[in-house]
Amino acid sequence: MSQDKKLYNTTRRQLLAGMGAVGLASAGAGLGTTAYFSDTESFSGNTLQAGSLDLKLDYKASYDGPNGMELIGQAPTEQQLIDQYGEVIEGPLTWEERADLGFACDTEGLIDGEAMPVFDLDDVKPGDYGEVTMSFHICDNPAHVYFRGNVYEDMENGLTEPEAEVDSTADVGELSDVIDVRMWYDENCSNTYDERSGRADVLVVQDISGSMEYAGNGGVISDGQGGSTTKLEVAKDAIEAFGDTVFADPSDVAVGLFTFGNEDYIGDDTPAGDDVGIELAPTTDESTLDTQAANIQAAAEGVGGTALGLAVQDANDFLQANLRSNAQPVMIVLTDGEQFDSNIDELAAANTAKSEGTRIVMIDVNDVGDGEPQLLRDMAGSTPTTAGDGDGTDYYQSADSDFADAAVDIFDSILQTIVVAEGVVFEGTLAEFRDAFADGVALDPAPLLGSSATNEICFTPGTHCVAFEWSIDPEIGNEIQTDSVSFDFDFAAVQCRHNAEPVNPFASSA
Repeated sequence: MSQDKKLYNTTRRQLLAGMGAVGLASAGAGLGTTAYFSDTESFSGNTLQAGSLDLKLDYKASYDGPNGMELIGQAPTEQQLIDQYGEVIEGPLTWEERADLGFACDTEGLIDGEAMPVFDLDDVKPGDYGEVTMSFHICDNPAHVYFRGNVYEDMENGLTEPEAEVDSTADVGELSDVIDVRMWYDENCSNTYDERSGRADVLVVQDISGSMEYAGNGGVISDGQGGSTTKLEVAKDAIEAFGDTVFADPSDVAVGLFTFGNEDYIGDDTPAGDDVGIELAPTTDESTLDTQAANIQAAAEGVGGTALGLAVQDANDFLQANLRSNAQPVMIVLTDGEQFDSNIDELAAANTAKSEGTRIVMIDVNDVGDGEPQLLRDMAGSTPTTAGDGDGTDYYQSADSDFADAAVDIFDSILQTIVVAEGVVFEGTLAEFRDAFADGVALDPAPLLGSSATNEICFTPGTHCVAFEWSIDPEIGNEIQTDSVSFDFDFAAVQCRHNAEPVNPFASSA
């Protein structure tokens, strides 16, 4: 018993000391052989890079003078275009083809930092005419764009004997007062002003599934003013505002509606007793569109499923069946969901529609990371694509929390790419042009927005054209002999993000 007592009569300090020795021995053995427990975490390769905003120009200028109408200059040159794009489009690119191509911002020959004249003529006469179409390219980020026209050196250059008989001024020329000019948004970069160019039939394909309306499905959002609304109500207001704009002269655009939910809610085909579906063929009657937009309702609460593929397929069939002669078919698909409970492949349906000539614009109301943004990018545009290859052309995204503020701007941004009527910026004499543009003005990316000069809507990255033409009345006589005038065109881009009230860079430097 005494031996048993001695065996177990070990102090706590002795026991801990012994355990410590064993622990040290084990640690030493681990260092020398293998560590059975290990753990490593890291956040590596972190990078922050500033974005960019770059403005580049190109032009094509023509002159109708002693040799008749002739091309007098362009950038990029014809040879540069053949060298860069000849494998894509055979032969020299027409101006319209250049605009359609969009011009990558690394295209050789774009004007970037170096000034140059587009007209350099020393023998103009009464009856002569000139025109230049200028493309400005917004690279990388949306921007406000400003334009300045500076007319100077209106010189008399002495009085010839015939001029002296009708002109007594010896220090100021008359040329700027007799040159008539016009500047316009040349939507199709055609070098000519088209009073009613283009024709589009637009079908708004509107998601009415529960997630657009009901709180339990995420349909209730902030109204941006401290209250709440629903995604569907915001969409309805945006559709009506879109109609208000496109029906203004001189557009030739018709707008229709087509609603969808699950496969039982496609167009006006809905279950008996549930009359919420709408099929409105594109119309130019604003009151009809407003009435139908106001009547849009969500599918009943608890009705699940989003048949995106079937909706695109049937909406395109409806649009094609109701298409006006020579009209461009356009579908604007607004959804916050991904396909659920449907057997029609979304991308296949979109590719079929695009192969039939329909342009598809996708509005994705989802927080970043939610939904299937790449699929919607693939579905958007005018050209059939394979999965993962869509570059985002005609794709717009808004977080649902921002949708109330962003919806109308998204539709207005779409407007500038699909509405093809051209708006006159200025018409008058060259001297009056100087007075109007000497301090710079904000260009409007969607001329059909009306007379507003706030330029609240930004130019999207890509190619945009404005044109300028001048002419001298054939009845003008000897008073302009030897007179000369010089003028500049200046463009400036100002980033849009975090810049809701941009300062005119020309006015601030004047």
